[in-house]
Amino acid sequence: MKSGVKAVRKILIVDSNSILAMRIKVLLELIGCEVELIHFSMLQECTAFSSYDLVTIAHGVPVATASFLVTQVSQERFLLLAPKVENSEQLSLFSELNRLAPNALVIYPFFANKEISTLLESVLELGSDSVLVLPTVLLVDHIPQRLEKIANSLLGAHIKTITANSISSAISQTQGHEIDLLLSDFSLPDGSGLEVFAALKVLYPQCRCLLFTSKPNQVSMIEAIRQGVEDVLVKPINENMLLQSVHKLWQTELLKRHNTELVERLQDTVDALIEKDSLLRVIYKHTPDAIMLFERNGEVIEANDACSKLFRLSAKALKSSSVFTLLDATSVEQIKEKIATLNKNRQFSCDVYLPMEGEDAIPLVGSFNEIDHHGDIALAVIFKNVTHLKLKEELLLEAKDMLEEQVRARTSQLEDAKNIAEAANHSKSEFLANMSHELRTPMHSILSFARFGLDKLGRGDISVEKLQKYLSRIECSGERLLSLLNNLLDLSKLDVGKFPFNPRPHNLNNIIKTSIDDVSGTAMEKDIEVKYLPQKPPLIIDCDEEQVNQLLRNILGNALKFSDPHSCIEVVLIKQQEQAIIEVIDSGIGIPDDELEHVFSKFVQSSKTNNGAGGTGLGLALCREFVSLHKGVISAHNNSSGGTTIRITLPLEIKISATQEEIT
Repeated sequence: MKSGVKAVRKILIVDSNSILAMRIKVLLELIGCEVELIHFSMLQECTAFSSYDLVTIAHGVPVATASFLVTQVSQERFLLLAPKVENSEQLSLFSELNRLAPNALVIYPFFANKEISTLLESVLELGSDSVLVLPTVLLVDHIPQRLEKIANSLLGAHIKTITANSISSAISQTQGHEIDLLLSDFSLPDGSGLEVFAALKVLYPQCRCLLFTSKPNQVSMIEAIRQGVEDVLVKPINENMLLQSVHKLWQTELLKRHNTELVERLQDTVDALIEKDSLLRVIYKHTPDAIMLFERNGEVIEANDACSKLFRLSAKALKSSSVFTLLDATSVEQIKEKIATLNKNRQFSCDVYLPMEGEDAIPLVGSFNEIDHHGDIALAVIFKNVTHLKLKEELLLEAKDMLEEQVRARTSQLEDAKNIAEAANHSKSEFLANMSHELRTPMHSILSFARFGLDKLGRGDISVEKLQKYLSRIECSGERLLSLLNNLLDLSKLDVGKFPFNPRPHNLNNIIKTSIDDVSGTAMEKDIEVKYLPQKPPLIIDCDEEQVNQLLRNILGNALKFSDPHSCIEVVLIKQQEQAIIEVIDSGIGIPDDELEHVFSKFVQSSKTNNGAGGTGLGLALCREFVSLHKGVISAHNNSSGGTTIRITLPLEIKISATQEEIT
């Protein structure tokens, strides 16, 4: 068949999850249209609106989106899909769409598919790019005058006509042509019109036949009908009747071909839909995520196998349930609130919990989407079990809290270390200031008296008494300087653990007496009495005699230094269980209460002594180190009547550690 070429119609459907939109898509495809269906939220991806012959907007599409489309496409090319009449809320929203495009064609859900198809065909043919399709006719007659007359009538109706005067010429004339209709005289010189038709049917199976004869009785109507002849005209042929018969015959053929095409297209569409539906059903049924369709009141419409497994209910029991009774109360309230205030995209997500009897509730994430279910509003939801994610989240939160606690603890440690370092730095500064004074004073004395002696010798003024005085002063300053350096060396050895420690059983009474004798010269200079009543019987302890002796000399030296002349210092020794307690009690200037502990730190002096009598702040620090080596305790206490008591507690027996054995 030779016909005009019709351009394929391109249709855009802007949807909001409605079933009616899917119906329209299928019907448009059945009439040969190219259809693109997109959700309104994806409209920004579509730009070439002018390329579409028709734009269809489903109910539920936001007014703002529809307003934008109205500015892009003329209203004559608009089609609106209405909601169910019973749904007043959606009808109210749809009326706003209708006001935007008052000239648009409206299709309602109650329209039958045939009515919708008719409307669509009429809308799409209004801009008529359609071409009138006419048949190609083979005219066979052995009488030239009649052949020419009939041919002219057909050509006058713009029907392409091929003429022949015999069966053989008819077959040869059809070469290169697609014959739609055969018009032939029944009687021909070399056969009959039925023979021509039979030959053409072999070449063109869709060809139809119209015979004419002057003797109707000679035509076997049964044979003609059996071979497919549509009609028989009686000569002489009336031109109008001929054209009417040709038109009727051709319209019948066109309708038949159109119906055949529709049936084939319908079958293809049905096959594709069945395939798609089967695929979607398999995916829906076997997907590991729970999928459920329910009404706005919560009644379950449909659910897949994963949903039954999640809720531990059969498919039948699930369909007779409400989603609002399956979840916990808080989750239900949250879902109801979200449904009541759906955003323009008509979808939302939220965390919900599925209570389980005798077990912890299962945490779920629900992705909800509002859809049109046969004209009614329903919601589809996909539930994802996020138990493992919640556990990971809890572990991360615990790790975060633990890390924050560690950071706080470390920050506190660093702050303490900073404060200690600053205090140590401050003490070191004070120590260096005192040290420079302590070093400079004896050194200055040594140099001064040495210069005096040299001057005297240089002038020849040699006085034994003077030289003895100068040398005595030099010796005293040298001893003071030596004592200072010895203290520094002792502290250095103690810091690195290299100070010799040799504990042996010793009589503590004798050590105390020796220490008192060592400082007796200073006591006599200040007329200070040092009282000591020895312990009876003798008190034997494990100790390093030299260290304890130095310890007591330092304590007694401080007591003498800071006591007034003509005063008294008392030394007390007592045994208490397996410990020896030595107390040195003076009546000197005392120590402020808040400094009683700090005076034993390195480089630290009491605020009452660091500007007067001098000192480096090393003596008591050495004392604490010596006592620590003996596993003892040293402390300072202010007396109620004035002065200070230094209390030293030492164990009678010492268990020497491996480290101390190495030092020994």
